[in-house]
Amino acid sequence: MRNGLIILAMIAILAVVPSACADAIIIDHTCTDLSEIPDEWIETAKNDLHIAYQHTSHGSQLVTGMNALENFPAFGSKYEWSDSGTSGLDPDDCGIPGCADLSQGDSIDGNGVTPWVTATRNLLNNPANSHVNVIMWSWCSINMHNAQRYVDNMEILVSEYPDVTFVFMTGHAEGQSENLYDDPQSNGDGHVHYNNELIRQHCIDNERILFDFADIEAYDPDGNYFWDLVMQDDLDYSGGNWGIEWCNANVGSELEQLTTGSNVDGYSGCSSCAHCGSAGAGNTINCVLKGRAVWHTMARLAGWDGGDDGQPEQPICGDVTGEGEVDTTDLVLLLKHCVNPAGNPLAHECAGDVDGNEYINILDVRMLMGYIVNGAGYSLNCQCNGE
Repeated sequence: MRNGLIILAMIAILAVVPSACADAIIIDHTCTDLSEIPDEWIETAKNDLHIAYQHTSHGSQLVTGMNALENFPAFGSKYEWSDSGTSGLDPDDCGIPGCADLSQGDSIDGNGVTPWVTATRNLLNNPANSHVNVIMWSWCSINMHNAQRYVDNMEILVSEYPDVTFVFMTGHAEGQSENLYDDPQSNGDGHVHYNNELIRQHCIDNERILFDFADIEAYDPDGNYFWDLVMQDDLDYSGGNWGIEWCNANVGSELEQLTTGSNVDGYSGCSSCAHCGSAGAGNTINCVLKGRAVWHTMARLAGWDGGDDGQPEQPICGDVTGEGEVDTTDLVLLLKHCVNPAGNPLAHECAGDVDGNEYINILDVRMLMGYIVNGAGYSLNCQCNGE
């Protein structure tokens, strides 16, 4: 009887407590500094995440940037990735057959959803893809597309696959600046910004994960803003090209060398960046920054809280989310981890072994529940050994 009551209590908690990712995660131009990411979260992302990413040419900018980081000699194998998942991070590039991208899938099909929703369902419902726990789709042009339809259909997937993380995305610049419409379906300048703003607000309001493609290209590394200066997708704006200008003014910096390859033995710079510069040109910085932002994204999905001190924190026994305290959110994540470890990674494995027997199972969940209800009556016994 007592065990049954415990199980019922767990189910009740799952019904009322928010997920372990309780706040929106917005990856924007402030999330392109690799030095902020603790090494442990890079490794955790490599070990725990299995990403399916579908895109066409503009979306390939993320992949081009990741390749630049992987090939930069000073980084060694730190930012290694492989399409097959055999080494490093495991993003399945162009890995969702059935629809080219969000722009070409902006309609309603015979299933009553967008074609990219149907394609995602087909992928995730295939037992061979049970390891996939992150889904990303990108836009070609977001101009004159239905952003409300997009977020509504993303929410369909979020509700249907609770063990999969879905990354929302904005669209690239098209020289429209920041004009907005009263009628979001009318023609003219400003529709790109309207759609991006709608997606951003939706992610904030609904605590989703957003890769803000547009924001990353709207700012140079010094924080100067160009979107309102008729900025195009190749970083041209009304006064020049901010990527080329920044690299010319910062020769010898790591970011400039990643972009151009200047004075780096064995590395010739970023390869050609789709719609944004030939190999080694200054404006291929657009791809490099987006590649950096991908690693920020993956570290956050792996459990990093986004703190910028670059140092791993000492684990707290029972604090499986890594948020610095033990509460019911940790209990929910620990229970989910017991059911599906790959889909629900812990910030620190040792923090989940609350009974100290070197295994994480339902007994740990029971002990953590008791501790949360009655801390004085339960003693947690993690063996983190300074991890």
